[in-house]
Amino acid sequence: MRAFVVAALLVTGLASSPAFGSAAPVPPATVKVFVAPVTASGVAASGFTVKSEPDDVVTCSPAYPSPVSISPNVEECSPSAAYAVACWKSATAHQALCLLDPRKRQLTAAKLTGKFGATKAISKRELSPFVIVLTDGTYCSIRDGGAWGSLKSHPTYYGSYSCSKHGVVWSPSNAAHYGVDESAASWTVRTGNAGGGGSLTTRHVAKAYFVATASS
Repeated sequence: MRAFVVAALLVTGLASSPAFGSAAPVPPATVKVFVAPVTASGVAASGFTVKSEPDDVVTCSPAYPSPVSISPNVEECSPSAAYAVACWKSATAHQALCLLDPRKRQLTAAKLTGKFGATKAISKRELSPFVIVLTDGTYCSIRDGGAWGSLKSHPTYYGSYSCSKHGVVWSPSNAAHYGVDESAASWTVRTGNAGGGGSLTTRHVAKAYFVATASS
């Protein structure tokens, strides 16, 4: 009987030890940042500067709603080399105001060819962060066309964000939000080699940037 009691105490002590069964730390919820650099009247919002790029020419026709904007009449224009993911019609004729990086307070004024038509805001399913910052400080920018490689282990995946580290974000072809998993409070992405080799790693998103139109 005494031996049984001692054994029971030992088992109880092991089970209650923090070294056993301790849960992994829960990452904090993703912080959503909404940047509003241009007013509805087509001028830079307070605090934003405009850099004129007379050699930059963008086409916003046909009109496609920007995948990173919660507001209507913000468009994704071409060519992809201009990285015109989020553009507004400027108050200046034949000009578009485009935001290239939501972490910076600078707009680019580009020559606009064709019309800048009205658009609705992108659907909630298609709305995607412009830039995400991972919990280790890595930042990833949304893809705007271009020729990227394929993922050997998942041939139907595509590269959706280019990252400062960890390669690129890989997304299933039919995934919402360009492959950013928003199903939990702490959003996640899967990163891997840009060349398509190796395995994928799930990483948490600390901050996600979107854009909107500022009130006049």
